Amino acid sequence: MAYSYSAAVEASLERIAELGIDPTSHVYDRLFATHPDMKPHFWRDQDGAIRGEMLAKVFEAILDFIGERRYASHMIRNEIITHEGYDVPRDIFATFFATVGRTLKDLLGDDWTAETDHAWSAMLNDIDAYVRATPRVGAAA
Repeated sequence: MAYSYSAAVEASLERIAELGIDPTSHVYDRLFATHPDMKPHFWRDQDGAIRGEMLAKVFEAILDFIGERRYASHMIRNEIITHEGYDVPRDIFATFFATVGRTLKDLLGDDWTAETDHAWSAMLNDIDAYVRATPRVGAAA
């Protein structure tokens, strides 16, 4: 199933790839600038490999989320719970996806259209709903 925003979100990811831009350092620089408390969580990532792997998983999740949603919603919920064990607040997940979107917008410049902006906003709202709906560990059902 495709969502109304699927084509535009996918096109933005494809365009970044076509341009040969690795957005990893840009995304994490933005994250650490707005949430410096997150940087210490990456103390083992001396060469950026962990950040790159995490961003690749985010892109995979986005592509599934805008498509058939076979696993993305479950993956997001599982990662929220896993990362809470690392003392990463759950709202950082919604923030992180938004950080990816803002970074791509900056990197794509004129290739980021009003349609792309609307599509990312709609998708981010849906992801935020998944984040909010994820029960807290130990919370009463």
